[in-house]
Amino acid sequence: MPAHVFVDESKAKGLLVAAAVCLAVDVNANRRTMAGLLMPRERRIHFTKESPARRRKILAVIAGFDLTVRLYQAGKDDAVGRRACLTAVVRDIAASAERLVVERDETTMTYDRQVLFSAAHQHGCSDTLHYELLAPHADPLLWIPDAVAWSWVKGGDRRDQVAPYSTLIRV
Repeated sequence: MPAHVFVDESKAKGLLVAAAVCLAVDVNANRRTMAGLLMPRERRIHFTKESPARRRKILAVIAGFDLTVRLYQAGKDDAVGRRACLTAVVRDIAASAERLVVERDETTMTYDRQVLFSAAHQHGCSDTLHYELLAPHADPLLWIPDAVAWSWVKGGDRRDQVAPYSTLIRV
């Protein structure tokens, strides 16, 4: 069954790229559920700005989804680390994903497009994988890798909450 993959990163301790893999049949329901978590006048969920109680609630909702999150860790937040992480994401989803959505970072947008183009060709999915870079408010499912990456980097109880459906991959 095809999947959609949603990617965001944390730069707090090196580079941690989170790729949430969601079955295509679950995308619309999960998107509605995430959008339903918005507070009044909120455009998006950004985990660093949420209260501890809201974080627990959001993580509980995410835990109820049938998805997995792969966490790609590079030692440094630099071009080499970013390339390694994004290339590894494409490598790991090449056979199963039809769509890849990366949270757009204006400072790395051109570079990210080049890396994704190259990785899709390298891993033989340039005809089957549609990828795009979107603003964080453009798709509520981008809030999932944001929440998981933040929780993983924070450690402790937060990491324990996301660990059952997360896998760490060092690149």
